[in-house]
Amino acid sequence: MTKLLTRFVPFIVAAIAIVTAWWAVIVVFKPHDSLLPPPINVAKEFWELLQSGVLFTHIGASLGRVCSAWAIAALVAIPLGIAMGRIPIVERLLDPLVELIRPISPLAWIPLAILWFGIGESGKIFVVFIGAFFPSLVSTIAGVKRIDPVMIQAGQVLGCADRSSLFRKVVLPAALPSILTGLRISFGTGWAAIIAAELVAARSGLGYLISNGMEILRADRVLVGMIVIGILGVCFDIFFRFVQRRISWGAV
Repeated sequence: MTKLLTRFVPFIVAAIAIVTAWWAVIVVFKPHDSLLPPPINVAKEFWELLQSGVLFTHIGASLGRVCSAWAIAALVAIPLGIAMGRIPIVERLLDPLVELIRPISPLAWIPLAILWFGIGESGKIFVVFIGAFFPSLVSTIAGVKRIDPVMIQAGQVLGCADRSSLFRKVVLPAALPSILTGLRISFGTGWAAIIAAELVAARSGLGYLISNGMEILRADRVLVGMIVIGILGVCFDIFFRFVQRRISWGAV
């Protein structure tokens, strides 16, 4: 319990520092509430949205989209990454395509997503898929390539004669830490991408909450959305780190 509390101390200190700086800006510059409201106003808006259930609705909408797209990205990226890491000809064929598309920001895909899929759920899931796919793919490839050849040889000597057995008993366990790291990073990039997608074309979600607050000049609502995004992002990262420590070795 003490160890758990110790982990949260830096976050608590950071939160106190942010609120202190926030108050200082308000005291010194006295901005209008529509530009930068006091922390107490934001806390009241947060509580009202929480009590009404509206906040849970938006969180659920964003989480549903991210989890769906992230799962699809993992199902495609991990097998493809293993193939590219283990089979040189597959890597030579696909690597130029991956390196050409990978630098394009998920935000740049939003106009095409709207043209291709409309403003429904499919377009948002597509944008998140793009954001989540490449971190998982690159980490999987790196994890497979980093496997010591001695481990492969040892596995063959110890009875892993066929490729399927070698994959299950040697390749996958050895690459697992990198795969999990890729999944953790990809969830974070997907979480950022869905907020951007919801800012443009949505009627629910945390991105929509922020966009709606901007349209009606409610900076307190905008800040509530931003704070919830940050808190949930930290919680997801802590969860993934916990999973890594439990089911893999060499994870950070």
